[in-house]
Amino acid sequence: MQLSKYVSSESVQIQRSEISFADYNPRKISESAKKKLKANIKRLGVMGGIVWNEKTGNIVGGHQKVKILDELHNYSDDNKNDYVLTVEKVSLSIKEEKEQNLFLNNKSAQGETDSDLLARMITDIDYDLAGLDTFDLQLAGIELPSSTDIADDVDPFETMRELEKVKSAAEKKQDIQSKKEAVREKAIDDMADRETYVTLLFKSAKAKEQFMHRFNFNPTDNIIQGETLDDMVEIVY
Repeated sequence: MQLSKYVSSESVQIQRSEISFADYNPRKISESAKKKLKANIKRLGVMGGIVWNEKTGNIVGGHQKVKILDELHNYSDDNKNDYVLTVEKVSLSIKEEKEQNLFLNNKSAQGETDSDLLARMITDIDYDLAGLDTFDLQLAGIELPSSTDIADDVDPFETMRELEKVKSAAEKKQDIQSKKEAVREKAIDDMADRETYVTLLFKSAKAKEQFMHRFNFNPTDNIIQGETLDDMVEIVY
């Protein structure tokens, strides 16, 4: 079989000591997300996703996975407890490396979840083992069971805690939306306060002069008081 010309990486096994974390990497992970990732790695292992640039020795993608592997192996900066892992080896310039570091984690360059298909999958899996929580399910439009649907062997206090998490997250989201709306409205009000003028454009200097004479303004003036003009209009009409 011939390898696709669009595959640019090569799966290789290297020592952990050959790998460096990219000091510019902007990605970070919350403690809750880290716990999920660590539990998944302990349960099924790392299933790819670590990209390593042989030119710089830096990780391009998979920083969090390697950090968790380091914890599991008690690896230290002095290469104590060095271990072997499988990576996707690439050969990139530092510019390309930085671009791909961002691209590999860019949500706008990734697909979206089909909530209908997700809802069908949920019945076949343990959603927590897929890294989902109750808030994720609600965002996907999947209804949580009511208290009357909870089985006898389910801890009701744990269920309440999960529901409180959903409520708290929803309230936080609503608070953020309210603050954004308030900022938007204030910006509109501020703009309204600043834009207290209107521009009149005449086809010729003669037309402007006739207009100014009509309302008893100095023809050489370029600024007139709006309220004064308004009063003059009232008189004329």
